[in-house]
Amino acid sequence: MRVKVYSSVVLSCLVLGMFGTLLRGQRDLQASVFRLRAEAFDRHGYDRWRELSQLARERARLYEQAIERDHLSKGMIVNRHIVNKQASSTCDSLLFSSLRFIALQKLGEGAEADKAWSNIVDHSYQDGRWIRHPDCKRKSASRDMIVGLMAALSQEPQGHEVQFARLLHIIDRTGGSVDDGPFYVSRLSPGMGELLKHMAASRSWKERDVPPVIRVGFSTVEFDTWIAAPGFGAHLNALTLWIELELLERHPELEIRSLSGLMDEFAPTLGTSFADQRRAWAADQLYNLDPDNMFFEYLRLRTAGALNYSSKARLLSRLLSMPQFPVERLPQDCDRKADYLWQRSSGEYTGTKKCSESFHGVDFLWMVSLLSEDNKRGILSSSN
Repeated sequence: MRVKVYSSVVLSCLVLGMFGTLLRGQRDLQASVFRLRAEAFDRHGYDRWRELSQLARERARLYEQAIERDHLSKGMIVNRHIVNKQASSTCDSLLFSSLRFIALQKLGEGAEADKAWSNIVDHSYQDGRWIRHPDCKRKSASRDMIVGLMAALSQEPQGHEVQFARLLHIIDRTGGSVDDGPFYVSRLSPGMGELLKHMAASRSWKERDVPPVIRVGFSTVEFDTWIAAPGFGAHLNALTLWIELELLERHPELEIRSLSGLMDEFAPTLGTSFADQRRAWAADQLYNLDPDNMFFEYLRLRTAGALNYSSKARLLSRLLSMPQFPVERLPQDCDRKADYLWQRSSGEYTGTKKCSESFHGVDFLWMVSLLSEDNKRGILSSSN
């Protein structure tokens, strides 16, 4: 009982501290949003964006060919040791296989995307569990693996209703976890619960049919990014924010319940509501945490309403010039220590002296798919 009281007090102090920080930074955030919009304005940006998008897509296509040839194991994404060709990082496969599927779909590679999704369904769901990889099924699925799966489900691929139901049945069976692992690995977070609640609603689920732990969920992305450190935890927060943005884009009628919404009840006359600013604030926190992380910068621009042809062209130009993404082959550990840049601190963007491992390059596909996507004119085809 005493531990619960102490935990509640600590949590309350953290939440109040976050609200105080948000309140103090409200004007700075608005000024930052206006500045980003002004910097992104360029009426000649489309031609430059289109040119760079074509170049990026050509390299992404070469990467995908190399992935299909060398970096799939049982249809799932892996890294490879250069000398003996043995697979590595199989226990991260569900996350990166899901991101590859999304990238292929957004790049307009429909047949390849369908195949990637079928492999996820066929090989990552076994014996009533979503597993990391068939060669890593003894290790419990973690929150970041399932967030990757949720990101894939947010795109509503073929048969997504069945796969979504499987996930919710696991959560119901375990009483609130994504697998049978320990609390700190597999327990569903409130933010994941809130996203799943809206994903269920968009699939016409009745509230009574949703597991109880999901019904009481609420988004914590602004709180999570406030206390995040560079690395996989920050990337998990960023991907959660991205899913929220994708859900709202597909289903604008959804209303995400959040911690910031509670603050609006106590301070309703401060101008723009906290709930309206929370995504931009969270993305700004992620960017300030690690400005060299391009995915974080993309989210900052998107939530600020400053992601246009000009700003995307600027990021594409930088992406194409990064030595961590070689032109004619997939990246290796001598190019950078991190196998997936956006999941690691930018301190790991430098390479080792000797090449011993080949990476899958899904981080390049991911950013190209986000930056070359033309929401105004449809998917940019290779024949344009």
